[in-house]
Amino acid sequence: MRDIITVAKKELKVFFNDKAVIMQMFLLPFLIVFGYAMLMTSTINAQKETEEQLEKPVVAYSINAPEEFSNVLAELKITPAPNSDIEKYKKQVTDKETDLLMVFPEDFKMSEPGSAELSNIDIYYNSEKSNSMELFSKATVLFTTMQPRIFTFNESADKQYDLFDTSSIIKNFLSGIIPLMIFMAVYMVCMNLAANSIAGDKEKGFLNTLLVTPVKRESIAAGKSLSILVVAIIASCSACIGMAVSLPQLAKAMETTEGVTYSITEYIMLFGAVVTGSFVLVAILLIFSTIAKDVKQATLLSPLLLLAIMIPSLLSSSENFSQKIDSLGTTNYLIPVWNSIKTLQDVVKVQYTGVSVLITVFVNIIVAVLGVLLVGRLFNREKIING
Repeated sequence: MRDIITVAKKELKVFFNDKAVIMQMFLLPFLIVFGYAMLMTSTINAQKETEEQLEKPVVAYSINAPEEFSNVLAELKITPAPNSDIEKYKKQVTDKETDLLMVFPEDFKMSEPGSAELSNIDIYYNSEKSNSMELFSKATVLFTTMQPRIFTFNESADKQYDLFDTSSIIKNFLSGIIPLMIFMAVYMVCMNLAANSIAGDKEKGFLNTLLVTPVKRESIAAGKSLSILVVAIIASCSACIGMAVSLPQLAKAMETTEGVTYSITEYIMLFGAVVTGSFVLVAILLIFSTIAKDVKQATLLSPLLLLAIMIPSLLSSSENFSQKIDSLGTTNYLIPVWNSIKTLQDVVKVQYTGVSVLITVFVNIIVAVLGVLLVGRLFNREKIING
């Protein structure tokens, strides 16, 4: 253990004596996360989602609909609700299980134009769902043609008819970009240091000098790994601070502060997922560095890991892909690297469970330890070390 700590201290001393490395560790992750967040803040008001979705069957209900509206409702594919539980169907609209709910008053009547007493039709929809918004637009157009002023709809000032969850907008948005920003920042810090720590020493011939010392090869590997893990913790802290500072700015840009306030527990969970996830990244980068013959080869292998982070993180913002991911259940938290991304998304959306976070942290630690042990095994292969 003493040899491991000695090697780690020497590596860290080299890092902390280099001002460029210090800035890279402490400032680069913060600047990447905060800078990207500010870039999104400056363009968010002009950005419009153009994602095309597969057409889905319309699920819409009416309650107390008079017979004279049967043809119009049939054209819109709005069917009579199985029961009159309005709150139940409103919740389904909010949860995107139902596209629209149309509620007629029990005493609905077709008044003559100019009458002072007009029956109001309540039409509940969810503008966050394309099917719901499209159906609401069609309904208003068709019903408007049946006027003037035979009846009104959605004129109650004390009711909110658009039943989408306003906080889900920013939560979904943040869950798509935060994991990508944070892990990209940590990756950029650790990639060069990991490559130079082993492949760089190998290229310069310094590693061969270390291997002829009385220190066990496994201890050298563990010491170098420990030093990079310390760097990963620092980079993770910097990235998380950048995230915490930028969240209010993003909320302001989206003209809402709802749903972006997180508790201390949730920040701890975010930090735990980031740190342990960075341990896995470091372990993989060190394996690449150990296998590689020189720094160039190590840095050529490293982008493969970045793709493993970027692709699922970006695809998860798609509603159809997200549903497939959710169908995997606990399996998501057993897959190294991906489990950290999924946990970050869950915590940002406030849809996490303590069990899933614990599974992620446990799996990441186990995989990181196994990775470091593998680096030690690779150190014992003379043809790799002397490459």
